[in-house]
Amino acid sequence: MKKLLSSLTIVLFGLVPMRGQTTIIFSAKQAYKLEANAGSNTDITSGESVTLGGNPAATGGTEPYSYSWSNGSNSVSTEANPLLTPVETTTYTLLVTDNATCTAASNSTINIGVLGINDFTEDELKVYPNPTTNKLFIQSNTDINSDLSITIYDNTGRILYSQKLEDLLANSIHEIDISAFTHGIYILQINNSKSITIKKIIKQ
Repeated sequence: MKKLLSSLTIVLFGLVPMRGQTTIIFSAKQAYKLEANAGSNTDITSGESVTLGGNPAATGGTEPYSYSWSNGSNSVSTEANPLLTPVETTTYTLLVTDNATCTAASNSTINIGVLGINDFTEDELKVYPNPTTNKLFIQSNTDINSDLSITIYDNTGRILYSQKLEDLLANSIHEIDISAFTHGIYILQINNSKSITIKKIIKQ
């Protein structure tokens, strides 16, 4: 998209002997100030995805732009309007760099709400071992016969594992292979229509 430019005209007057006045006109164009637009603060429910950034995410300056999104500790995207699934309330920072290496930044906060849902207790659901290396086990100590969703996210909110279970009977164990995951911290979310649990999982 083309940006409006401001124009500056400079008129210089000089005297040339015996020939009167000479006028020299310069015309310079200067781009408007670069601005980033991370979008407005947004409220979503747990497990819901959200598109970050305004429309457009950058104005002014000199195109083309480059984009860098972070969640305060990690880079999460280089797209103008990334689609993310945060698992906890997060403030995202957008840093825009234009073709003249000027920069501008903007923040937006995505608030996570879990309305009408209770946490699974340790007596109902147990996740182990944590830290872990290759396997993660989810053990139910009671019958959970409502559709159960199991999701693992990386620290950018990207879904790495997702599975739905019709039920998880008492004393049954569900096994998840995370051997392909790199070392680091991941978010495990287990929920149905009534309850939810969110845990940080360490892969060694």
